[in-house]
Amino acid sequence: MIAPDSAADLRAERRFDLVAAMLIGVIAVLAAILAVIQIGSSQAATRANLEAARLAADLSARSSISQQAIDSGLGTQQITLMLGIESAAREIAGLQNKDDAATAIGKAQDSAFEKLGAALAATSGTTGGKPVDPYTAGLLNATTQQLNAELAEQNREVDLANGATSHEHLAVLGLSFLALAGVLTGLAAVLREGRGGRISLSAACAMSACAGVLAILAII
Repeated sequence: MIAPDSAADLRAERRFDLVAAMLIGVIAVLAAILAVIQIGSSQAATRANLEAARLAADLSARSSISQQAIDSGLGTQQITLMLGIESAAREIAGLQNKDDAATAIGKAQDSAFEKLGAALAATSGTTGGKPVDPYTAGLLNATTQQLNAELAEQNREVDLANGATSHEHLAVLGLSFLALAGVLTGLAAVLREGRGGRISLSAACAMSACAGVLAILAII
């Protein structure tokens, strides 16, 4: 027959072993969940960062090249306008001074101005068309509305990357708590039923609970 004190100690040890076993199972499950969250969040953050970097580079290129195309078009228009004014002034001066040579030069210059203007207009008209490829055409013809839309998308990718990184950090912190909980559970198993063992097991339960909270926050 087992003495009452011995039976109570045996029941206490069984409860202790049951709690330790359940805690080990909880730690294993939480570790698996947090590992999946950490890997998934890391991959999501990497993809979002790469997309944000690509959009930032594309925005810079489109803004710069479209502005250069606009500046170039304005510059050629100014040149042709100056040539037109000069030819008209030369022709008028020739007529006023009855200088046939100056008048003829003015007319020739005016004709050249018209041809140059037509050629430049034809060149500007093909900007963004064949044989230019679609990507280069998009760079040349980028509008402010398109740039603003791409900037909004780039900001969205940055926000996604930051959110995924935050979830990854939560998962890593949760895994750190679980590692500590595993060490404390092992220590409790060594110390067994007693003040030190109970304290270690209670601390391991607290660490596991914190890891569970972090897992929930990382999923949300």
